[in-house]
Formats: sequence, C-alpha cells, structure tokens
Amino acid sequence: MTRIAISVEGQTEDEFCKQVLRPYFHSINIDLTSIIVTTKRQKCGTKHKGGCINLDRVKSELEKLLPSFDYVTTFYDLYGFDIQGVPTASQLESIISDLFETDRKLIPYIQQYEFETLLFSDASYYEDYFEPSAKIDIEQIIANCGSIENINNSKETAPSKRIFDFFDKYDERYDKVFHGPLITDEIGLDTIKEKCSRFKTWIDCIEALSS
Repeated sequence: MTRIAISVEGQTEDEFCKQVLRPYFHSINIDLTSIIVTTKRQKCGTKHKGGCINLDRVKSELEKLLPSFDYVTTFYDLYGFDIQGVPTASQLESIISDLFETDRKLIPYIQQYEFETLLFSDASYYEDYFEPSAKIDIEQIIANCGSIENINNSKETAPSKRIFDFFDKYDERYDKVFHGPLITDEIGLDTIKEKCSRFKTWIDCIEALSS
C-alpha cells in the first residue's frame, strides 16, 4: 500500500481528509494520513495547530514528513497563507515545490481559494437541505463568479463568507468543522471532481501513485 501524508491547514481540512479522502484512497490501495500544521506565530498567540501558514512553517513541516512517507502532499487554502505579493494558487504550489526542488516525493496543492469552494459543487444538495430557493441562491453565486473555483471577489465575499451568510439566511449557523466535511461527504467526491477541475487534477495525481 502506498503511504501518503497530507499536510493540512486546520481541523476542517483534517476532518475532510479523514471522512472523505482517506476512505476513497484506501479503496485503491493508498493509505492517506492527514497531519495538521503546527504553527507558532506571535500574532497568533501561543503554539497551536492550524492557521497562520507561511513558507518557513511549511518547509519545517514538510521536512519532517518527507523521510517517513512514500509521498507527501499539501492541502492549504490560498486565503489562509501568509505570503507577500498574493500569488495565484498555482504560483504558490511552484514556490513550495522549489523549496524541495530535488525531491519528487512532494506534491504541493493549494486550494483555490478556500476549502468552502468545494461546498458549491452541487446546488441541488441545498434544495433538499433547506428549501427549493436555496438551490437558486447557490446557482446565482456560481453564475455571478463564472465557475465554482472562481468564487472569490474579496475577503467579504469569499467562499467561506458566502456559506456563512447563506446558512444565516436560512436561520442556521454554519460550523466549519462539522458542516464542511459532512456536506462534501454527502455531495460525493465524484461530483466535486466533476465540478472542480483544479481539485480533480490533484486527486487524479494522487490516484496515479497507487501501488
């Protein structure tokens, strides 16, 4: 079985990996282990796990993982990354890759723009979850942005902000760690891959590593 570590940004991504990705990959002979980045930043307070991701922290984290696994990949939000210049997701992947330019075991992936992007993969899901008008709301958000993976106008209208506001409209509070993995699991990985081509490329790349 191919052993792959996935370095994740926080609890939401960790639960997504455990509930959705790990069972999926286990069925094709890949053992996926998610590990939350441990951070220690002055502006974040004391040492904790999740958030405040930067290149130094990522380099330190990946250096520990690479010797212990067949491959190592990442799952960080572009918005969650502390880096000057605000590169695109693809550019940031290249920057991380360049930190380990001689190590082909590393497969960097940056989610564009946040984990919550994936929750827009099936508008009809919300028709059953809330009411028929909820599907129309989700479809309108996607139409306004052009595609699911382009849902991003500003920090005020980022995927997570839109989901929080969307749930609030239907008198429910969105809980990232609970709702995020739950909804993606119920939507299904195949549907998410169909609607999110960039995410699909990453999943396909991992699938190709099956022993």
